[in-house]
Amino acid sequence: MKLTLKLVAASTVIPFACVQAQNTMQHPNVLMLVVDDWGAHDLSLTGSKLYETKNIDHLAQESTNFSQAYVAYPRSVPSRYSLITGRHCARPQTGAKTDDRKVDADSYCIAMPFKEAGYNTCIIGKWHLSDGKTMPEDKGFDLNIGAGKAGSTGTYFAPFNKPGTSNPDKLIYGMEDAQSGEYLTDYMTRKMVDYLKTPRSQPFFAICSFYAVHTPLEAKQEMINRYETKIEKLGLGEDPMKKEEAGDCKTQQDHPVYAAMIESVDEGIGKMIEALKTTGQYDHTIIVLISDHGGLSNRGNKRELATTNAPLKAGKGHLYEGGLRVPMLVHLPGQKENKTCDLPVMSFDLLPTLADLCNAPVDGKAELDGMSLKPALTGKNPPALAARDLFWHKASQRPTSTGDYVSTAIRSGRYKLLDFYQQNRIELYDLQSDPGENHNLAIEQPEITRQLMQKLNDWRKEMNVKMADPKTMNHNDNKLNPGDNANGDKKYGKKKQTLK
Repeated sequence: MKLTLKLVAASTVIPFACVQAQNTMQHPNVLMLVVDDWGAHDLSLTGSKLYETKNIDHLAQESTNFSQAYVAYPRSVPSRYSLITGRHCARPQTGAKTDDRKVDADSYCIAMPFKEAGYNTCIIGKWHLSDGKTMPEDKGFDLNIGAGKAGSTGTYFAPFNKPGTSNPDKLIYGMEDAQSGEYLTDYMTRKMVDYLKTPRSQPFFAICSFYAVHTPLEAKQEMINRYETKIEKLGLGEDPMKKEEAGDCKTQQDHPVYAAMIESVDEGIGKMIEALKTTGQYDHTIIVLISDHGGLSNRGNKRELATTNAPLKAGKGHLYEGGLRVPMLVHLPGQKENKTCDLPVMSFDLLPTLADLCNAPVDGKAELDGMSLKPALTGKNPPALAARDLFWHKASQRPTSTGDYVSTAIRSGRYKLLDFYQQNRIELYDLQSDPGENHNLAIEQPEITRQLMQKLNDWRKEMNVKMADPKTMNHNDNKLNPGDNANGDKKYGKKKQTLK
């Protein structure tokens, strides 16, 4: 059911300034901005010479920048499931297909504690978690604009649900009021700005979940032209690519359309922030900016690639840093200075964090894997955050698409271990000295490798994770090792050495 936003006569509504003065300490507003397929280095803030993100850069000057922010999975559906539920997507779900997770009747979701606290709640854009029965409005959202089954759009220019689209999962419903030819990112920005400017007597919790910068790579022509000129001035020739995992990896940022898509997102974020400022709400609003996983940089076929995540390794689909590491900024009410937090954090930490910051009651029965980042945001020493190990798991792979294989990974302190459990291959990296995961230490550091493998195996047992089934995998793409399991003998890198 599509919900509509009801405007209340201004004479009956408490002015923004009065409402916010009453609520700022206990219940600040929340604006969460989620970008799709956006890598950790896909912005000028982190060193890109091509992409222009001036509004995000300015927001960063008044935010905490989490320099080692991770998502729970390097693809949209499982990653978004963890972001929305605060639950690790490696946990089993009845009826789930491989790694896919859906928000169902039993799921506890991020808007629910805010609804319980009396917030007005809204989501605009990508949801991608529908099982056909459970929609955002069933999970605490008052207003839903365009958030449904669709994981991407068939086109970025309205109408967004053209008849005859071959893939029904690319049909976006709830945005039929878009102007003919209107760019999708601009439409979403316009609707969110309208929402932010609407007078209300309660605080809001709002998510703008961009369909950008996911394929298809489409942008406004005037922006594309400008980036084509910029690429020429940068002297970038044809990308030489490099061999990586099951295919090739892009080595330079040189796609003018993708660059234009990023700028449109940045432009939209700037308009939303301006709306908060003009209505007097900016200093009473928490703003979160995050991506759902790394940029599209790898392929096992001839698909069009968008970007490179260098100096991080690989990208979308991979458990290397390029697939898991994302931009993440958190602006607190009244914050006027930039802070950097180097603690490794996870996207599923945001549900408990935002609820904690806003005094929104979380159901005691909710199964949350995240931890509140409030101590890190408020300058206190969070030993529990610093001490925890982080885990990832994949039971599905796409070697002929994004060039990735099934694997499990653990980060413990400075070290990260990847277990390619169907290939009998282990890799160990010191992320402090080698964030690009170039030098495999598995043979050189056997004791650390053994310790992390034990932790990883214990976690897989505790979580009851689903391991990939060799019988259902493509043997032409991935030569499997029969009988390999969570506790089986492994190889270090490409050299045989049995764990003892």
